Amino acid sequence: MNFGLPAVDYLVIGIYFVLMLGIGFYFTRFMKGGKDFFIGGNLIPWWVSGISLYMTMFSAWTFTGGASFVYHTGWFGLLYFATWGTSFFIGFLMSAKRWRRTRVTSPVEYIETRFNKPTHLFFSVYLVLAMLYWPGHHLASLSKICAPTMFPGSMAAIDVMIVVVGITIMLYTFLGGLWAVCITDVVQFLILIVVCVILIPAIFLSGEFSSMGQLFQQIPPLSFQHVLPDGTLYDHWYLLGLIAANMFGNAVGDKAQRYYSVRDEKEAMKVGWLTFILFLTAPLLFGVPPLVGKVLWPDITLLDYFAGITKAEENIFIAVVLRYMPAGIVGFFLSAMMAASMSSMSGVWNTVSSIISVDLYKNRFKPDATEKETLLVGRIAVSAFALIAIALALVIIHSDYGVFSFSNIFFGLTGVPSAIPMLLGIMTKRISRWSAMASVMAGVLTASLARFALQYSLGQQFLITVAITLLFIVISNPLGRLHNSRRSYAVGFSLLLSVVVYLFFLIANNNPGLSPGTLAAVLQAGVTELPLSAHFWLLLSGVAFFLLSVKFAALFGRDLRTSQHEVIAFFEKLGKPVDVAKEVMAAGAREKNIFPLVGWMSVGLGVLSLAILVAPVARTNIGVNLGISGLLLVMGLAMILSKHLTRQYAAQEYDFDSKGS
Repeated sequence: MNFGLPAVDYLVIGIYFVLMLGIGFYFTRFMKGGKDFFIGGNLIPWWVSGISLYMTMFSAWTFTGGASFVYHTGWFGLLYFATWGTSFFIGFLMSAKRWRRTRVTSPVEYIETRFNKPTHLFFSVYLVLAMLYWPGHHLASLSKICAPTMFPGSMAAIDVMIVVVGITIMLYTFLGGLWAVCITDVVQFLILIVVCVILIPAIFLSGEFSSMGQLFQQIPPLSFQHVLPDGTLYDHWYLLGLIAANMFGNAVGDKAQRYYSVRDEKEAMKVGWLTFILFLTAPLLFGVPPLVGKVLWPDITLLDYFAGITKAEENIFIAVVLRYMPAGIVGFFLSAMMAASMSSMSGVWNTVSSIISVDLYKNRFKPDATEKETLLVGRIAVSAFALIAIALALVIIHSDYGVFSFSNIFFGLTGVPSAIPMLLGIMTKRISRWSAMASVMAGVLTASLARFALQYSLGQQFLITVAITLLFIVISNPLGRLHNSRRSYAVGFSLLLSVVVYLFFLIANNNPGLSPGTLAAVLQAGVTELPLSAHFWLLLSGVAFFLLSVKFAALFGRDLRTSQHEVIAFFEKLGKPVDVAKEVMAAGAREKNIFPLVGWMSVGLGVLSLAILVAPVARTNIGVNLGISGLLLVMGLAMILSKHLTRQYAAQEYDFDSKGS
């Protein structure tokens, strides 16, 4: 196996791995029960939770799939990064305060009260299965960018790294719970942000580009239609569809966990604002380096360094880093890649394990389970998820699709339909308790039809899936009232709805073999050919929409005839501010001042950046080392010196709460 980097880079990466495991061991002592493991006892500081939320939104995929997307699409790729902040802003304003007031331990715990027990079980199983993909996706992305750099020309090195990194993340998540996840996120953020911030000036101080304007002049003009090498189309519909989908997707699941792990709703809003501000930097920090790579290497496959690696364009970001960063700092960057992916994986594992232990084990199988039992089940679940993620990552890395398209396809099929009812469930009580299950089924059916039969682009698929999912939620109560008035009315409406949807898709699709004019030819082809045609699957979907609407119309109607006191009580709770003294601090909990801990780790990383200069090979661009170490030392010392101020603040808060009570 070839070693493609100087020894100092491998040393930096090794130190980083030890640091991550050390954090996991450190926070083991705080894990007394399930609440500590899954929501940090509601004592995660807002700035820690905000940084953690930001880090869970991306991974090494940003520097592989995302970077390759910019490489292929140019300015369109920067617009893609800009959609992150737009969709997140809308989502967090709607959800942050409400999520904290749900007072939950898992993102689906509220569903039994807001909707019903069958829906709760349905979502628990559905989300566990759907979310299992994402750690594998992040692990594949991480290994794809790191392994070829560390061990050039070896596909086997990617497989080995998938296994090693997967086990490492499993260990620190298993040991330290959400506290370990969030603190490692902060450390990972420090590494990531300083490397990316220093990379931009390093590019322009190299002398290869006199100005950013000169660079931009060499980039092809903006176009709103691009086809990637794997054949996937990205156009203006993709940007619009992504905003529509992510405003829901980025406000539920493991993202919501960061809102309800803090003290109260005021801090939950601070989490959202901090994450939004950080997102505004995405086009600059993550979009400009791939643009530089596009100008430098119009055909990256010609680079000897990435010979023998499939989809070499997914390594464009690291190619730019290797060109402008000195030895040792490349190790810092690879650690940052590992940081981003580890953050995303550990966050998902912690969230899914909470669903397994709280929603399925405790609520379904053993209601009297103790906190220690739920903690044990959660840790066992983390171990199982790690093994599944490793297997999935190996499948993804050897697939024909690029990482970017693979993730978009999966998100469109599973994530969009489930995110919408999960968010609307805490937004309004004017929807049926059966609407969540009905809308997910309708959304998955629509997404599958749009993807495989109608041949919609990803953006069109996102938009139509959002529209149909919302439709089945909005019509739930009116359809229920129609059923209660006269069942035949509901059947007639369901038939009309399915016919309208069928005709719309028959006319508005991108499949050349699916149109009113081709139906006769398909029917004449014979019974054996019919199941292979898009017409058959469109007709079958129309029937499925009809049956789905009729079946749930009865359930919607029955729901209207039953007591709504649980739903009313749920929304009364959402209207009640969190009483920190009674709900968080009453059991003797103490807020942990982790400024000094993070500060000393930042100082240590800054010292390490300077210590790298001991190696002669690392002295090719000393200014980079000085810039990175300077930023880390300043941030670290500021946190350490703030210890006295945070103590005063905590004391004032305590006095205020005592007087108020």
